[in-house]
Amino acid sequence: MLKPLKRNRLTKSQEEKKQQYTLEFCSMFLKFQLFKVRATDQQDLSNSFHIIRNINVEVRSSDTRDNIPVQFPEAVLCFEVYHNKKTWMKTQEFLVLARQFLTEVRDKIYCLTDEIMKKAGQYDPSGYFLIEDVFCNDMRDSAAIDYSRPIFDWLKNSKDDACEKWEFIVAGDLQQKQKEVLGSQNKQRLPAFRGLHMQTIRFCDLKFRLGAGYLYCHQGDCKHVIVLRDMRLIHPEDVQNRAAYPLITAQQKLRYKKCFACKIYRAQKMTVDDKWASSNPCYFCDVCYYMLHYANGTLLYNDFSVYDYYHE
Repeated sequence: MLKPLKRNRLTKSQEEKKQQYTLEFCSMFLKFQLFKVRATDQQDLSNSFHIIRNINVEVRSSDTRDNIPVQFPEAVLCFEVYHNKKTWMKTQEFLVLARQFLTEVRDKIYCLTDEIMKKAGQYDPSGYFLIEDVFCNDMRDSAAIDYSRPIFDWLKNSKDDACEKWEFIVAGDLQQKQKEVLGSQNKQRLPAFRGLHMQTIRFCDLKFRLGAGYLYCHQGDCKHVIVLRDMRLIHPEDVQNRAAYPLITAQQKLRYKKCFACKIYRAQKMTVDDKWASSNPCYFCDVCYYMLHYANGTLLYNDFSVYDYYHE
């Protein structure tokens, strides 16, 4: 039998080894998780975008057959659009020319909110880009609304409140707490915001910072982060037809659910609280939806909600 002293030494040694192995395991686990996250990010990035290479490829514009030579010198901008909810997810990327109007790139931006509002008959042609301190409003349509007007009215009528909020945005929470402890400092001044019509502004007319996040707002309150990522002079390998720009260089792949009934066709209807459905919510193609819910053109039951389904 082991003596108590020796047994205690062995127990202490075992505990030290156990702690060492635990630390090593935790370190390996964290490294694995970090590697997995990076790999997942790279995989998601590769799966989320379908890259269209424009070099040495003849690109035709979707809305014109004109062939307008590019004027030299000309600058090419990389214009990025991000998801309205998943703000870290880039949905589109364009190459635009510096002499192009902002409306030309706005017409190329795809957002599901536009499709839903069109389907509901409530489409609003209004919208704006906020780039630095300039609200660029799209006023081409006679029914368009100047979204920036209520903002200017609020800045004018509630200047103190606006200054306080602007200071918090610029300084951040930490500096606000330091200010409360150490005493007041110089207050941040509001930028000299101004409004212009988007259809009269070219990219070359604006002041902007590469890589900075700006704002695109449409359909009332649907907001996207936009980024001007890069700028360079056009070169001979670029598409030389001005009418082909803006060029789509990256487009998020749209993901669709299949019909839960046939599991073949793409879903076009979504039901909620449907007592005969296999799940809640449940997705159907048009054929399966009408076969399961209608008989001789008459709805069999109506104690459920149904919506048009577009994509994820």
